[in-house]
Amino acid sequence: MTVTRIAVIGLGAISQSVHLPLLRRNADAFAIAALVDLSAERTADMAARYGVADAHRFTSITELITAKDTGAVEVDAAILATTGSHAGDTLHLVRAGIRVLAEKPLAYSVAELDALTAYGEEVGIDLRDWVRVGYMKEYDAASQHAKELLVDVTLRAVDVQVMHPLDGSQLAYARLAAPTGDVPRETIEPLLAETSSIVDGAVGASLPQELRTLYTNVVLGSIVHDVGLLRMLTGGLGEVSFAQHWGPKMPGSVHLRGNLARDETPWTIDWHYIDGYPDYQETVTFHHETGTIELLFGVPYVTNLPTVLRVTESHPELGIRVSESRWMQQEAFENELSALAALVRGERPAGAGVAESVADVRVGQRMIRALALSKGFALESGVEATP
Repeated sequence: MTVTRIAVIGLGAISQSVHLPLLRRNADAFAIAALVDLSAERTADMAARYGVADAHRFTSITELITAKDTGAVEVDAAILATTGSHAGDTLHLVRAGIRVLAEKPLAYSVAELDALTAYGEEVGIDLRDWVRVGYMKEYDAASQHAKELLVDVTLRAVDVQVMHPLDGSQLAYARLAAPTGDVPRETIEPLLAETSSIVDGAVGASLPQELRTLYTNVVLGSIVHDVGLLRMLTGGLGEVSFAQHWGPKMPGSVHLRGNLARDETPWTIDWHYIDGYPDYQETVTFHHETGTIELLFGVPYVTNLPTVLRVTESHPELGIRVSESRWMQQEAFENELSALAALVRGERPAGAGVAESVADVRVGQRMIRALALSKGFALESGVEATP
C-alpha cells in the first residue's frame, strides 16, 4: 500500500483530538511527515508523542516548504488546522506542490478565494485536484445516505438546530496539551492585522466588533458547517430574509431564516452557544410531502460517534414507520483523510473545494448583512457583503 506523507499544520484542539490520532490509527496508509505550529514548545511536545523526528518539526509554513524544496522533508499533502482564514496558507502550499485539506473556513473573503482561483488559472491547474475543505459532515455516511433519500422528495421545510456548550466540555476526554506561552507578540500581531484587513474588505472596518466576531467566529466559524451541508444536500441557501442575535453574553444565540437557492422552500437555522448546556447536539431536519428525514449529529470531536439518520414515513402495513440507521464503523474524519489520499493519487473525490467555498462565503456574508440590519447597522458601500 502506498503511504501518503502528511504535514499537520496547526497543533491545536482539532489536530490533537482528531487528526493526529486518526493518522496514527491509519499508520499503514499515512505517515506524519512533518509538524508545524507557531509554538516550538507545542511542536516539540506533539513530535515526542507521535514519534516525529526533530528535523521534521517547524514553526512556520515557510520553513516547511523550504525543507521540502531542499529535499530534507518529503510531503505529499497537508492538513491545515490553524486558526482563522486558510486561503493564504493554502495558496503557499499549492504553489509548493502540496495538496491541502484545510479546516473551515477556507476564507473570510471572496477576494482570498479569487486569488487562489487566479493562481490555478495562471499555472493551468484545476484546484479541484488540489484543495478540499474540512467539512467533515459531507463525508459522514449518514449525510451521504440522506442525500440519496432527498433526491426523490419534494421539500416543504428545512430546519437546523445547534446546541453548543463550552468547547472545553466537548474536549475534556481528549486530554489536550496545556497552553503554551512561547509565541512572541511580534509574531502574532502581523497575523492579527492581516486577518483584520481581510475582514475589513469583507464586511467593512466600521462594523461593530461584536458583529465582526459573529461573522468570523460564529457564521464562518461554526454555522458554515451547516451552510456547506445544506449546499451538498439541497443545492445551497438563497437569500436571508430574517436574522436575530441575542443572549446574555457573546456569542449568544443566532436565528436565521430564508429560502433555498433552488426554490421557495423555507429554511431555518437556530444556533445557541450555552455554557452550561449538557452536551453538543445538532439536528438537521427535512420535512417533505410524505414524511421527514433527520440527521442527528453528536460531539464533532469524538471519533466514531455515529450520526443518526432517522426517517419517518408511511407504511402500507405498519401505518407509520420511524427507522434509525447508524454507521458505527465509519468515521467522517477518516473518510475525509481517504479523500485527501485520493487527491494525492491523482483522483478527484467528491467534496467541497474553492468554488464551493466561494458560494458558502457569499451565504455567510448575506447572513452577517441581515444580522447587522437587525441591529440597526448598514454595511459600508464597496465591501463584499454589500449587495
